[in-house]
Amino acid sequence: MNVTECIQQEYLEWQRGDIITISAGTGNGKSHFVKNKLYDHAKSKGKRILFFLHRTNTLEQFEAEIAAEGKNDVIELITYQSFEKAIIRQNQLDLWLYEFIICDEYHYFGNDSLFNKYTDLSLNEIIEETDERVVVLMSATNEFIKEYLHNRKSITPKEYVLPANYDYVKTLEFYEDDQLIIDGLKKRVENGEKALIFIESANDCYELYKQFEEHSMFICGKSHSKYKYVDEEKREQFLKNQRFDDLFLFTTQTLDAGVNIIDDDLHFIIVDIADPDVLVQCVGRKRIRDAEADYVHLVVKNRSNGRLGYDKGNITTRMKHAKFLEEHTQEEYDREFYREPDPYQLVYYEPLPNGLYKIGVNQLLFDSNKYKYKRLNDIQEMAGGYRQFIVEIFGKEGSISMDAYLEPQTRLALEEGFTERLIFYSNEEKQAFAEKLNLKVNGRIIKSFRKINEQLTKKEASYRVYQHDAKKDGKRYKTAWRIIQMPK
Repeated sequence: MNVTECIQQEYLEWQRGDIITISAGTGNGKSHFVKNKLYDHAKSKGKRILFFLHRTNTLEQFEAEIAAEGKNDVIELITYQSFEKAIIRQNQLDLWLYEFIICDEYHYFGNDSLFNKYTDLSLNEIIEETDERVVVLMSATNEFIKEYLHNRKSITPKEYVLPANYDYVKTLEFYEDDQLIIDGLKKRVENGEKALIFIESANDCYELYKQFEEHSMFICGKSHSKYKYVDEEKREQFLKNQRFDDLFLFTTQTLDAGVNIIDDDLHFIIVDIADPDVLVQCVGRKRIRDAEADYVHLVVKNRSNGRLGYDKGNITTRMKHAKFLEEHTQEEYDREFYREPDPYQLVYYEPLPNGLYKIGVNQLLFDSNKYKYKRLNDIQEMAGGYRQFIVEIFGKEGSISMDAYLEPQTRLALEEGFTERLIFYSNEEKQAFAEKLNLKVNGRIIKSFRKINEQLTKKEASYRVYQHDAKKDGKRYKTAWRIIQMPK
């Protein structure tokens, strides 16, 4: 089922004031529905459609499509960022001119708020006075914004939901050491196999690209200093043809949504981006035309619980000012942070017409940080942590081996203990083995027989520590340890 089949004829009944959400993965025809069914409906009524997009790359690709189809007489395109700049300059578009406002990839409002402090301006402008228009919000990853609209704006949209289908993801693997990716890409070069590589940091992305420059192209955001290394001609051809001719495309999340890659020769996608929502968007860049024959090998960089804890600490730091203001008066805030502006700009001072200022909180950004903190906490509590969370998103639980949720160091120590039939007699030997296992609770290595097995059970490991009576050099040890393997 696609979006058009899901909505059927109900769009003909949409009225001004309606807020619609379409939750569907890539390739399910969200844009197709707008460009065809909604376009025909709007044109027949003499109405216009304003279509918001969140990346310039996406806008350029979509602009070419609607121009080629002769549909730019009804559909007008704009980026959220240009709309926000117009709001700040008090020169924004009059939204009442449009019957339908389409917000493509509307997870933008939350995801980009971490580095764009104005996303709340565009969201507020779009959803206020909605009795003058129909607002359609479309995305594959939208839980936070739906939660925000409900909790902060008392808005419960009419929903159309198409469950995600990742059957085309043939294998899902994780890596910790970047050298494994370098070695893997070298093999891809030898075999002439194409790969799409997403890396969070533009600097890291460029450095890896340089190692394979002869076989690759590189794209990052236009505002980044590394953009000067982007081959504009290749970029334009890529957007026009919806495929790249080189073996590898190295890119940041500037291509995380909206841009289509239609290439039956592309089967490897590597993602080094922590945010699960962005990761899902990255994987969705490849469009699957033949579900029977086409497929993807997905490789994801794992994040340890320690790294997730570090990320939580960063979020706590970002929320410091806003959290204090939430729990105290403005007067107390002014005393606590005298001459200390919020470096993350969750708390800001807004100019008033009389020359004074009022203090405010970017509630969208604040709630986004809270949401991300809670999700990181939930991931940490899972048996397999980040690895398990990603596995469950893509529905690949059955394809993961029993020991996949163990850290490599832990898995190796257990395998050695079992295959070499090691016995740990003394307390010193047992403690040394526990250190080697490196199983932690609340940041501390656990060393007791019971707690080690509790963690191995939680992580669905195929090994356990067995306590038994043993002798060595004539001395009896009543609680010696050895490693046993659980029946499969």
